[in-house]
Amino acid sequence: MPDPEMTGSEALAHGILTSGARFVTGYPGSPATATVEALLRLAPDEIQIEWAINEKSAFDAAFGASLAGVRTLVCLKSVGLNVALDSLMVSNLAPGDGAFVLLVGDDPGGWGSQNEEDSRPLVAAAEVPLLEPTSVTEAAQVMRHAFVMSERYRVPVVLHITRAFAQAQAPVALPDHDDPPSNQISFQRQPERFNVLPIAVVPMHQKLQATLGKLKAYLENHPLNSEQGQGSVGVIAAGYAFAKLDEVLRQSDVPPLHILRLGTLNPLPPERITAFLRPLEAVLVLEDGLPYVETQVRALAQQAGLTLPIYGRRSGQVPTAGELFAPQIAAGLAALLPDWPWPGFEPQSRAMPSRQPLCDDCPYIPAFEALLDVMDRHGGREAFVITGETGCMVRAQLPPWELLDVKYGLGSSIGLAAGLARAGIEQKIIALSGDSSFLHSGLGELIDAARADLPLLLVLLDNDITALSGQQPHPGTGHDARGRQRHPVDLIALLTAAGVENVHPVDPEDRRATRAALEAAITHRGLAAVVVQRPCPRAMEQRDSHDN
Repeated sequence: MPDPEMTGSEALAHGILTSGARFVTGYPGSPATATVEALLRLAPDEIQIEWAINEKSAFDAAFGASLAGVRTLVCLKSVGLNVALDSLMVSNLAPGDGAFVLLVGDDPGGWGSQNEEDSRPLVAAAEVPLLEPTSVTEAAQVMRHAFVMSERYRVPVVLHITRAFAQAQAPVALPDHDDPPSNQISFQRQPERFNVLPIAVVPMHQKLQATLGKLKAYLENHPLNSEQGQGSVGVIAAGYAFAKLDEVLRQSDVPPLHILRLGTLNPLPPERITAFLRPLEAVLVLEDGLPYVETQVRALAQQAGLTLPIYGRRSGQVPTAGELFAPQIAAGLAALLPDWPWPGFEPQSRAMPSRQPLCDDCPYIPAFEALLDVMDRHGGREAFVITGETGCMVRAQLPPWELLDVKYGLGSSIGLAAGLARAGIEQKIIALSGDSSFLHSGLGELIDAARADLPLLLVLLDNDITALSGQQPHPGTGHDARGRQRHPVDLIALLTAAGVENVHPVDPEDRRATRAALEAAITHRGLAAVVVQRPCPRAMEQRDSHDN
């Protein structure tokens, strides 16, 4: 029977399922989210799978469970790692007995993100191991290696993926299930081990570095790294860039290239890389993101006294920004072998979610129409500055609304509006915030704004779901990731507790009431909030499917 065809995300889910993981959590964000969604379809009920209020909460909960011996995984996207970074930078010093794996998804080219951040240097700065599948076919096994490595060496392990990997499809051999963890699931009091105090930081750090030294030796001949082909010029393909390279080579005659496939990216195997470089006349480093591997390859070559040209993003043979596609890879290969008949490739284009219009029945539409109508009665668009943030509201920047003057990261619209208010600008300031992003990190910014009694308007768009990333529930949703009923957080009560005295809840379908609420809030001299409450129709469909 042939191996089943599946996406990279689905292959990782099978790897998690067969590795004995018992607790999986995270915060939604492409491209990592699809793995948890696949796991929700595959996993039995005894495996706990939850979406947390934010990435730090998810990280701390998963790490806490690992202290009791439970095999856990936390799922984040690149910018979400920033939120959890404080916890990662201390958990590495005192891990528990249970395997603790982070699945981190990057978005080269910013297909669905506010940047194209490369998480790999952050992971290296945290001094923890970093793995990346070089193909969908091996993805489940790479996930299993991550759990084994974490538990054997008692260290958090990061498995890094990109959008291209998550969406790619290939036949995958399903792995067997691991035996249950041998360690007992219980918390053993060890204050000297689990209290990371200043007096213990240096010896703990030295122990972590010793662990990394052992890992470096272990990874020198690890099966996730391999060589193929032969020739006087070489290519080092890091992570899923290898699969992209392979696709290009499949459309050409077999070129005289010696290729090193790297799946273990921190620590890199220095002896293997140096031995690979030594006989070569030139080498090309292919990787999505920053020249992270390329920089280290250059350092290793210098240490070994090698003077061969090293091409890549730093040298300019590969573009310094954006995702690698076939045309860029072919151009880099042509720098190595200019006389080889490389095939031509058409430039690739793609649709971005943020450029797609709002659904016809989206409750944001009447809310935006009412807001524009009220603004017109109070000086017009030029009399206002509107801040926004990540989520479906980014589509408010499309015609006919073109609402947003300022938009940066998730949960930042209120803080940005507060800063503009503190600057004393003449325009009235309006902050648009989604319910999920408000709970993620906007509440703290609102508390600061309320304590300063700043003159701004918050329009809280409560559609009952984390819509843009795929209809995942959040603490304000009345059910969890498996559809089980949960008591939702009361957003109105949170606003009041934060110090907002002028709060107007409205249903945007009641257009007269919505305009009246916005009118009252805009003319209020201090901090006011209008809470636009209507579930996303897609969320209602999802709820109905759970109920049935």
